[in-house]
Amino acid sequence: MRTHTAAQLAALKDSPRIYYALNFRITDTVYRFTTTDTAKTVLGQTYIPGFLDEMDEIEITSQPRVNDNTVVFSDPELALTTALLSGKWMNQPATIYKVFEDKLGAQFLVKNAFEGLISEYSLNYEDSTVELTISSVWADFEKQSGIKTNAKSQQRYYPNDTAFEHSSSAMEKIYWGKDAPASSNRGGGGSGGGGGTRFPSVVER
Repeated sequence: MRTHTAAQLAALKDSPRIYYALNFRITDTVYRFTTTDTAKTVLGQTYIPGFLDEMDEIEITSQPRVNDNTVVFSDPELALTTALLSGKWMNQPATIYKVFEDKLGAQFLVKNAFEGLISEYSLNYEDSTVELTISSVWADFEKQSGIKTNAKSQQRYYPNDTAFEHSSSAMEKIYWGKDAPASSNRGGGGSGGGGGTRFPSVVER
């Protein structure tokens, strides 16, 4: 458990200014944004204002939390949009800091409020916004191992693989190493089940 100094405790009681600083990576580029109106230096790095529109309220607790955090960015120049469409974003790290300043504008406390991995994004071209979903680093501990047969799960491990994007339209079965049952044989054939050729799209092993 993190302890605070007497000076920090006194400053916390004196109506400090609180803001958030978010950083995340897309491919090899790290993006840093702040909820303030001016640029801020946090832990030696510069965070820029004007892009971060909305962010879920973050409650800092002593226990690991399994949840997502949704962040909305204003992206009029389409810089983030272009990076997400052309770069590697799935499972890239993201960290949100909660920063406390005293009345003179001096930082006296920086807390790691949320740490996770980018799991989803959506684009709204009408109002030039980007919505980013960051999943807690603890989320994977509650998931069953293995890759599920859907695009989102597959791309957590293989970001460029789109094989499952059309899986929702798969309706038929294919039987490996054996004949299809007679009731499944739509191509004609005899009652023994070894009749017509089928080209289904769901695999049964």
